[in-house]
Amino acid sequence: DEKEAAPSTDWAVTANVGVVSEYRFRGIAQTFGQPAVQGGFDITMPYGFYAGNWNSNVQSGAGYPSGYLETDLYGGWKYAFNEDFGLDTGVIFYLYPGSKGSSTTAGPFVTSGGAGLGGINQGMVNNFEYYIGGNWKTLSLKEYISFSDYFSQISPTGASTSGTSYTDLTGTQDLGFISDSMSTWGVVGHVGFLAVNNYSAANYVDWKLGITKDLGNGWLASASYIQTNANGNCGNATNTSQPYCLTKTLDTSGGVTGTPRNLGNATGVVSITKTF
Repeated sequence: DEKEAAPSTDWAVTANVGVVSEYRFRGIAQTFGQPAVQGGFDITMPYGFYAGNWNSNVQSGAGYPSGYLETDLYGGWKYAFNEDFGLDTGVIFYLYPGSKGSSTTAGPFVTSGGAGLGGINQGMVNNFEYYIGGNWKTLSLKEYISFSDYFSQISPTGASTSGTSYTDLTGTQDLGFISDSMSTWGVVGHVGFLAVNNYSAANYVDWKLGITKDLGNGWLASASYIQTNANGNCGNATNTSQPYCLTKTLDTSGGVTGTPRNLGNATGVVSITKTF
């Protein structure tokens, strides 16, 4: 057991690319029901250290004014105590190149026509988080804590959202125990909770249930049902309890226009990815 749990002294690089029918982040729509092309790479280093990058297109109206790309940079350390238990800790930096926030620009915490309901900090939208988690076999529990204003958002009172936390509980199960013919199939379940500092109306729970299929040669297909309780009346443009109602369209001042939709509505998502 000690030999199997010993940290590797090898270096390795893997890359991935995929297409998803809609990009959802923590249950919230990032592409307004449109597809996204995603991909990145991971570097594993000696003694459990790792670093990587991941990218996806996003919709400007989903809280990233004039920004259409998400690029994530992350690094951390993993340790396996034995075959069943492990630890993972690190940091992740979310960047949205080209985005231009201001205190009057609409963001995920601002409803349609929502003057005085918060906004986005001046400059490029970003988020810096620390995470720590553990796993038991294929069940993992991870906590994320934002060191910065959460995706550059400020609360309706103008208070900082630094210290926002997200709890992620995820489990997977290979269906090979049913029969050998099912060994390439799997199921995944997830539940998460976002607690926004200084803006409790933006708190919500999200959950997912999905199925995966290993197609071989690094190809993986999946289908998932995703839902949140970040629901509400998006027709009420001045209600601070409806922080996830936005539209695709931004006017010249950065305000949302048109009919808002709920970014946390229930949806089905399919994807296919390739790992090299």
